[in-house]
Amino acid sequence: MFFPLILSFSMLFLTLTHPLSIGCVLLIQTILVSITVGLVNKTFWFSYILVLIFLGGMLILFIYVASLASNEKFNFNMQYFIGHCIFSMFLMLCCLVVDNFLISNKMIYSMNMMKTDIKFDMNLYQISYIYNFNALSFTLFIIFYLLLTLLVVVKIMNISSKPLRLLN
Repeated sequence: MFFPLILSFSMLFLTLTHPLSIGCVLLIQTILVSITVGLVNKTFWFSYILVLIFLGGMLILFIYVASLASNEKFNFNMQYFIGHCIFSMFLMLCCLVVDNFLISNKMIYSMNMMKTDIKFDMNLYQISYIYNFNALSFTLFIIFYLLLTLLVVVKIMNISSKPLRLLN
């Protein structure tokens, strides 16, 4: 449902030059991805954690960029914005047309699922899937990567007590 918007914002991200506009596009993409993940998983706890982690990272990036490029002028091109809106609408229209062709297969699949009498709690399965033994190495990698990133940022900030951007 939100894939055309995510794709169009990804294309828009490649063309932006101002840090503030890049941050806004990242924030919008994070919200769209978290809504999509929440709708697919039928539970929004993972999306909520994803948004909190991305917003924390965005705050750090915003502080860093604000200290380096505080006086850069923001240029807005209206023709490019209108072209991007038309491209996004075209992508959404294409996805709706393709989705209408596939809706009959979805209905057949859902009818077959309704016929089965298997009682399976999908939310419990999704929660246990993240912390099972097979995903342990990936989970530990993410934990150590975030710890290392935190230590590197602290080390960069403590090199000297002056701001990152030097005033001329």
